[in-house]
Amino acid sequence: MTGRKVIGIDLAGNPENRSGFCLITEEFGQRDTRSKTIFTDEEILEEIKRTLPNLVAIDAPLTDKKQDRMCDKEMRKYGSLPLNLPGVQMLAKRGYKLAQEISKLNIPVIEIFPRATEKIMGLERESLSKSSHQADAIIAAITGFLHLEGKTKEVGDREGKIVIPKPSRKKPLSS
Repeated sequence: MTGRKVIGIDLAGNPENRSGFCLITEEFGQRDTRSKTIFTDEEILEEIKRTLPNLVAIDAPLTDKKQDRMCDKEMRKYGSLPLNLPGVQMLAKRGYKLAQEISKLNIPVIEIFPRATEKIMGLERESLSKSSHQADAIIAAITGFLHLEGKTKEVGDREGKIVIPKPSRKKPLSS
């Protein structure tokens, strides 16, 4: 399939703080990755409307719940924080609102957790970007592409799902 675009966002809880933004485009089997820092929801929505991606993958809880969902509990092993912390609540509120706005554009949105992708795939985020926010946005976009390729699984239940890569089944070659 050619002509695919995925946006990855490392969303900050406060729009005055930096959010990472990444666009990965694929044409004729070649992928191009561009990342930058972005701030407001308006800027994010403007970029989405301009590029019309096949999918948006967001590193933020996309929920209006105040207590942990099953998917949040399952992500503890990768270092996720509880939903009831004030900073996480601010992030969740922003993420939920943004996901609703993106969905109105008929663009699918998934929730991801970059530490899970990083650990499952053996990625070194420092090698992706000097900016931790942009590195997490790149990891979000990578997770989104894997999702389009059917190489992910959803963790959670009807209250919320987080998309993570399926573990590789490849075993090392014996000598």
